[in-house]
Amino acid sequence: MLKKLPLIILLIISSCSKKPQMIPQSLGELKLDKFLVGKEAREFINQMHVSGMVAGDRNEVGFYSLDTLKAVLYISKFKSSEIAEQKLEQMLIKIAHGGTPFVLHNQFRIQNRDIFLVFGMGQSHYIYADKDKLIWLSADMPISLVVLHSFLKQKM
Repeated sequence: MLKKLPLIILLIISSCSKKPQMIPQSLGELKLDKFLVGKEAREFINQMHVSGMVAGDRNEVGFYSLDTLKAVLYISKFKSSEIAEQKLEQMLIKIAHGGTPFVLHNQFRIQNRDIFLVFGMGQSHYIYADKDKLIWLSADMPISLVVLHSFLKQKM
């Protein structure tokens, strides 16, 4: 039994890491329906981009809903805040130059964060860097501000 103890501990730790650590269980009244963490989240994020490898060292994606209203939260954690800021800047440059399904609409400041609002694919998208994390929050327009404010109130 003692010889198997390290294996049992490893299995317990690895199963615990399959739960989201960065995304909340709800955004306003929207509830978390499904989530991706680790390799699944990284692959999902990278598949959405033509350029390939854009995901961070740790990644989580949360899918939220209430009736017909939907939101998706993408969080990529990088080695440093500088890398997160670089990734944000690269994304905004691509959006500004066109060739993506998004249109850069506005920039505003909330809680000492520069948040960029883009529109596309029928949703509002809020993008910003928070320390070593890059956040992309997509939400149906009728609930997008409520969802954003709910997320900003929560601790990550």
